[in-house]
Amino acid sequence: MLMGQGGNLGLLVGPDGAFMIDDQYATNASANLAKIEQMTGDAPKFLVNTHWHGDHAGGNAVFQTAGTTVFAHENVRKRLTGEIASTSRGGAAQPRAAWPVVTFATGIDFHLNGQTIRATKVAAAHTDGDVIVHFVEADVLHMGDIYMKGWYPFVDAASGGTQVGFIAAVRTALAIAGPNTKIIPGHGELATKADLESTLAMHEGARAAVEARVKAGDTLAMAIAAKPLARWTPTFGGGFIKDDAYVTVIYGELKGK
Repeated sequence: MLMGQGGNLGLLVGPDGAFMIDDQYATNASANLAKIEQMTGDAPKFLVNTHWHGDHAGGNAVFQTAGTTVFAHENVRKRLTGEIASTSRGGAAQPRAAWPVVTFATGIDFHLNGQTIRATKVAAAHTDGDVIVHFVEADVLHMGDIYMKGWYPFVDAASGGTQVGFIAAVRTALAIAGPNTKIIPGHGELATKADLESTLAMHEGARAAVEARVKAGDTLAMAIAAKPLARWTPTFGGGFIKDDAYVTVIYGELKGK
C-alpha cells in the first residue's frame, strides 16, 4: 500500500514483474513511476484501475507509455474515451494513451509472483465501473473508493453511482474478506474487516434513518435539518463529503429523483 497525493496505490513486487492498482493523478504519475522503477527495476507489468476518476486513473498515460498494460472494467474505458459522457470530476475524454487496453465485464484473474490476484466488478456504488482487487494468498483486499476510511462515501451519481450500490458492494467485499484480511481503502489508513463491517452498518443505518424522514413526509430541507446521521458523523464525517450531502443523495434515491 502506497499513500500520497490521490487514491491509495496497491503494489505487488516479485520476479514475474510488478503488478499495480491505480496510479493517482497525471501530475504526480512520473514521480510515482520513478519511485516504483527504483523499487523494482522496471515499470509495472500490469495495472488495474478501480474506477475512472483522475485521482485513481489519471496516471494511465504515463504508465502505459513506459510499457505498463492497463486493465479496467469496460465502463472505465468508455468514460475515459468519452464514449459515455461524464459530467463530474473533470470528466472530459482522455488521450488515447490513457485508455485501458484490456477490459472485462465481471472480473479477471491474474497469476503473478505466486499470487492469485482477483479483480471483481461490484455493484455501481461510487461509479458504474467499480472494481475491488483481492490478493488471495496474501489476503489483501484493495477497495478503491467503495471504501474511504473515516469518510462518508462519494456517490458519483453522474457516473452511475448509487447509495444502495454501496451497501451491495460492501457486502460483496465482506463476503470475500476474512478475519485477518488487510483492507486497503481508496483513501485513508489501512483497515480491517471490523472497520468495513462498521461501514456497512453506517450505510444501512443511514438509509433507514433517511427513509424514516421520507415516510414522515419531510421535504429535503426538513430531512437535512433533522440531522438523521448525527450518530455516525463523529466517525465518518472526516472527508470532503459531509452528512448533509449524504442525506441529500439518499433522499433523492428514495424519492426516485
